[in-house]
Amino acid sequence: MSLKTAVTALAMAGVATVGGATSASAAAIMVQFNIAALGSFTANTGDVTTAATITNGAPDVVGAIQQNNVGLVTGQTVLLAPDPLGVTVGSQFTKSFTTPIGNFVETLIVTSTTPSQNALGVLASGTITCVSGGGCAGFDPTPVFWSAAYTQNQGPGTQINGSFNNSTTPPPPVPEPTSMVLLGMGMLGAGIARRRRQ
Repeated sequence: MSLKTAVTALAMAGVATVGGATSASAAAIMVQFNIAALGSFTANTGDVTTAATITNGAPDVVGAIQQNNVGLVTGQTVLLAPDPLGVTVGSQFTKSFTTPIGNFVETLIVTSTTPSQNALGVLASGTITCVSGGGCAGFDPTPVFWSAAYTQNQGPGTQINGSFNNSTTPPPPVPEPTSMVLLGMGMLGAGIARRRRQ
């Protein structure tokens, strides 16, 4: 068997070759959890709808866990940096936590914001990587998604409430306006056709 044939066979079997040695492919990191902020939030403008930065609400800890293959434990500390976090599109930040498997770091960039009356939604995406620890060799860097929701129920200058969610499962896609129009026209046409048959 030629070297080219052997490499092709290994690739098809899901085995990577590095420097002539073979190793099984590592697993994707799978996490989905909420983060509870035990401290208070402060917006740089006093208003979440116009803020460029909002403090992290530290200390931050792992809340409810929906998916976990990295040894997460409810109540463990999560570090968000910098403090305060940028909440405008293009802002970059990191999130890190340590489990018995290793130290995990997420590098994220804010991709969209949705201000509404007395509230701000923030979405970010990036990569989660196991950077040090005995179990890191078992994991590949994996895409990760972050959402934050900040509210001021009584308007600017009042207490800010916040909630964070972290997941390696992509959020459901938001239909494009064109797709929504086409869907609406299709449903309208189906309704007209049904009326004509009756």
